[in-house]
Amino acid sequence: MQLTTAPGMKSEVFAPTTPAPVWTPLTKPLSQCKVGFATAGGIHIKTQTPFHTAGDFTFREIPIDTPSSELMVTHGGFDNSDINKDVNAMLPIDRLHELVKEGFIGSLSPVLIGFMGGGGNVNKFRNETGPAIAKIFKENDVDIVLLTGGCGTCHRSATIVQRAIEEAGVSTIIIAALPPIAKQQGAPRIAAAHVPIGSNAGEPNNKEMQTNILKDSLQCVVEMTKFGETKMLPYEYRHNV
Repeated sequence: MQLTTAPGMKSEVFAPTTPAPVWTPLTKPLSQCKVGFATAGGIHIKTQTPFHTAGDFTFREIPIDTPSSELMVTHGGFDNSDINKDVNAMLPIDRLHELVKEGFIGSLSPVLIGFMGGGGNVNKFRNETGPAIAKIFKENDVDIVLLTGGCGTCHRSATIVQRAIEEAGVSTIIIAALPPIAKQQGAPRIAAAHVPIGSNAGEPNNKEMQTNILKDSLQCVVEMTKFGETKMLPYEYRHNV
């Protein structure tokens, strides 16, 4: 009995494979950690060259003392309105400073990183952008890097960068709006609230939600013990169009 009607026929169904695990355990309490942040959501300083919205693998260094009012978004792959209301919804720079003042974390990386992950060149992100960003955080003795992504392709690019940072010996977690994409792409750790794309770090101008998402995500870095863990956070925000 033949099991196929056409000998040698191959399936056209695409079956993605998850990359091999990468893992750097956290070895100190959060109160002693230096924390960095990278976003694939197209955030940059207003005076910096905007990203090319058709595809861009470059990144922008954002000095940690940059006022949030001087940041903006250049990204054509998702609704930017929440970021335009409050950049902390994607890059919570103000909340990070507040966590240091509170003593929840020890200090901040001297620079944060913004890039535009939509339509990105996978090979460039894997072989150039990711390692370059990882080198910056590693050379600044950063212990934890949090990441966010905008569109679906952004989540892929952000996860590629996350894996490069983790491979360099820095613990990471992505705060995802689309956790299944991050998981399939091999994110070491994932936290996700019930929020729309563009507000991964919480509802715009909702300081309490943004702070809680950051704190819970950082706590996940402490508590997660194996590659690929995902935690759904108990916060919900619906974008009213």
